[in-house]
Amino acid sequence: MSTFQTLLAVVVLIFVLSVIVQAVQEVIKSLANTKANTMEQMIEKFMGTHLTLPQVQGALQKRGLDITALENFNKEDFRNLLDGIDFLAPQLQGIVADANATLDQKKDNVAAAYEAARASFQKAYTTKNKWFALAISFVVVLALNASLIRLYEILSADQGMSQAIAGTASTIAGANKSGQNAGAPSQQDIAESYSTSRKAITQDLQKYPILLRTCKYPEDFRQESLNEIVGLLLMGILVSLGAPFWNDVLKGMMGVNNALSMGGKQTS
Repeated sequence: MSTFQTLLAVVVLIFVLSVIVQAVQEVIKSLANTKANTMEQMIEKFMGTHLTLPQVQGALQKRGLDITALENFNKEDFRNLLDGIDFLAPQLQGIVADANATLDQKKDNVAAAYEAARASFQKAYTTKNKWFALAISFVVVLALNASLIRLYEILSADQGMSQAIAGTASTIAGANKSGQNAGAPSQQDIAESYSTSRKAITQDLQKYPILLRTCKYPEDFRQESLNEIVGLLLMGILVSLGAPFWNDVLKGMMGVNNALSMGGKQTS
């Protein structure tokens, strides 16, 4: 049971780091406007001379939307958007092989091309975010000296701290229930959920500053340099899996923990 409590405490700390990484990532993405920039590149790359970025932005602005709204547009939505765009004659040439095609048929062809463009955008944006998250994860882990191996050793040796941190798992996991609906959670649900988690995490760090080990670098490398390097690499990779992943792991372990606790009470 003590080993499981230690593992649960470690998962809590990994989740804490994941939320910190997510918060940093959200701030940087907001300042850099990465989603809008990637979407603009997609329009310019895949639409080519058939559709210009200013034309798309103008049509979206008429609806009170910005370029990032295209992420949720399907073929039909984009086809309707094209009705609000004044095409120049050269733009419509070469879109379809039939020179006698009507304007509506040519717009249908552009809308069909958008489906492939949107899929490429989502793939490119997802890939970029994964590498971005990995980079920030290592920055955070290295800044805090959050070596997975070292943290496990500390928690194994101090069962009081381990149980105290593991005891906060229900609070942190419970803070994310608001985003669990029958369908996919909205951005507002996710924002509120992680805002609540961050408050609980801030309180935990103030009580148990085990993650704030930057000044321990000389000591850790002097004692076990190989374990320190491996522990930092492992923690960086695990944290990059993201807060939603570790939230699910945390809740699963809480279910096992509750079952073990109930079993212990029944046998006693």
